[in-house]
Amino acid sequence: MMSHMQNIIGQWLLSLKHYVLMSLLLSSPERLPYNPYCVVITVFAYFLLGLLLIDTRGYGIIFAQIALELGMLALIAFWGLRWKEKLARFTQTFSAMTGANMIITCASIPLQNQISGSQEEVGFLGFYLFVAILFWNLAVLSLILKRALEISTHLSAMISFNYFVVYYFTVIWFLK
Repeated sequence: MMSHMQNIIGQWLLSLKHYVLMSLLLSSPERLPYNPYCVVITVFAYFLLGLLLIDTRGYGIIFAQIALELGMLALIAFWGLRWKEKLARFTQTFSAMTGANMIITCASIPLQNQISGSQEEVGFLGFYLFVAILFWNLAVLSLILKRALEISTHLSAMISFNYFVVYYFTVIWFLK
């Protein structure tokens, strides 16, 4: 017989599989288990992943950026689901948004380390890879919003793009 903790870890591993599939645009939030503990573990794992991003910036700045990102994603999910009167989907939607961003961040760590290691030598390839990862992240977020909120692709793309603009302007404003 499985213990409660083994059940939670099993559900989180299933969630992790779906995060990867969502990052590849092959899954959606409704396939995730409805378990708030999975969200907590995913958020904890995302903050642990932030340790790999430490370079000239300290962990405090990275922690603040991740907290800002998760806070904004939670607000988007909450207000969107409240608007559509589907707040029962919040756990799965926020879990999907957090997990997919965590997977994409994990996949982009080698690029981020390359860019931070040699600012002068980044060139066009690094820039194009950064832009490709950015568009990939926006497409994944847009798909999650589309399926969770049951809205059009255009509206979900606009929401994800506006999230990106507000997030990056806020990060730049805090770092200056």
